[in-house]
Amino acid sequence: MKAAKDMRDALSAQRGVTETNKPDRVPHDLTQYLERLESEGELVRIKESVEPRNFELSSMVQLMEDGPNKAILFENVKGHDIPVVANLYGSIHRVALALGIEPSAEQIEQYKDDPRGSPGAMAGMSGRKFNGFAMDARSRAELVLIKELLLEADRRAHARECPYEIVDSGGCQDVVLTEDIDVMKMLPVVWHLQQDASAYITPAGLVQKDPENGILNIGVRRHMVCPERYGPKRIGVQIGTQTPGGKILQKWHERGEPCPMALVIGSDPATAILSTYSSPHYWMEPPYSEFDMTGVMRGKPLELVKCKTIDLEVPANAQIVIEGLCPPPPDNKIDEGPMMEFTDYSGTVVEAIPFMEITAITYRRNPIYHTTMSGNSEEHRVGCIWSFFGYEQMALTLVKRQFPHVQDIGIMAGSHGFHAVVSLKKTYEGEDLQLLHHLLATQYFKYVTVVDDDIDPHNSEQVEWAKACRAGRSPDDFLVFDHLPTWEMDPEIDKHWRVAKLGVLATRPFGETYEVPAPDRAMMDKMRPLFEKYVKPC
Repeated sequence: MKAAKDMRDALSAQRGVTETNKPDRVPHDLTQYLERLESEGELVRIKESVEPRNFELSSMVQLMEDGPNKAILFENVKGHDIPVVANLYGSIHRVALALGIEPSAEQIEQYKDDPRGSPGAMAGMSGRKFNGFAMDARSRAELVLIKELLLEADRRAHARECPYEIVDSGGCQDVVLTEDIDVMKMLPVVWHLQQDASAYITPAGLVQKDPENGILNIGVRRHMVCPERYGPKRIGVQIGTQTPGGKILQKWHERGEPCPMALVIGSDPATAILSTYSSPHYWMEPPYSEFDMTGVMRGKPLELVKCKTIDLEVPANAQIVIEGLCPPPPDNKIDEGPMMEFTDYSGTVVEAIPFMEITAITYRRNPIYHTTMSGNSEEHRVGCIWSFFGYEQMALTLVKRQFPHVQDIGIMAGSHGFHAVVSLKKTYEGEDLQLLHHLLATQYFKYVTVVDDDIDPHNSEQVEWAKACRAGRSPDDFLVFDHLPTWEMDPEIDKHWRVAKLGVLATRPFGETYEVPAPDRAMMDKMRPLFEKYVKPC
């Protein structure tokens, strides 16, 4: 099991990003991407008029996700001159198209049974339908190649191979509005689900700049638009305190200054996908911007333009940009929510979160507004894959500093990021228990299962086998811990974001060996040439 994984990793390192994607096939803006989707039969245009806030539009999106699952473009939105597109990145195949990934026949064959292209490697995300992650061999290969591209682009951006460039002007500022701002009237902000408290801007990328090192950050948040609660020119900013964006916000406020913010709607596909990517540096000071990774993927630097009313830079190729400031305490927070999240649960009203005071709205001539359904929608959960995939890498980077014999970390299929599986090459008795305590106390995961290094944590069948056959010798193999920290997306948390957690030790006692049952090894080696005479090796 482990030997096969080592071989795959070696092959990945040899190929590099230039063979994973084709930069000349990466769409440079949303318009070009829509043309690509239409040519591939992945886009449906709706010409009839639909209302964005009485659930007409969102009902059509839901029917599309439940049915053929294509991107859907509404050309006639009541009360607005701006079309709305949804479900843009609601399938692995469309994400691959967005990143210029086209697996060869050899790659499709190579990865068809690779656990990294399985439900267990989908960052634990599950859908509403049974077997919702059943994918053909091409999609499995696309998923593996997307992950290889993200890690390689991360490494090359760290090396500053293709940093972004500042230009004098950009299409996102063809029209500039700074007076009489009313978000609901100006933009077709969609009310997605009846359980949501109001309309939300999502999945716009929130751009911020670290005041200490000047590094730009972009991340997807949720932004409530509710005139009754916020007024016409304020919107919510639901941002975790321990996220890179949350830390940037805190730095500005500790200075007693408002934090400049810009919401980017309809950015180029690579930037849009990277907006949801959590890099291995997620809980550390990031050494580069996601915009640098965009340049690596596109094979040319991403062009940024300075905002009109705040000290910030945004992608020049974006469709719409909302500029604003988040004021410092004490008068900088308003109650927000609820909104249905990817867990298909919504909490109660979130008490006192930051808001953004809008200073300008800029956009291209004939812009397109991108929206993503709230709740466990196709596009929402596919976007979460890149977030949790990056979180896997971040958690692995951090834990290996304390436990260097950890081999890998995977997120269990269907767990929505709540169940981590950690493979460990034990070097002394009790090392797995120490690791378990450390992870449950320091990471968001609600469940942690520790397995031996002969188990692939991305292979859910191997993990279940280990739990069935290597846990239970002692009651101490199952440990429950009360009141440990988690994150705000857990629907079971208390007001302090604490929850009960479960740890499982599915490991052999130290020193006990295990060999996969098989015929005599020497005889298998002897018979291999005869076998390969009739069957081509995989």
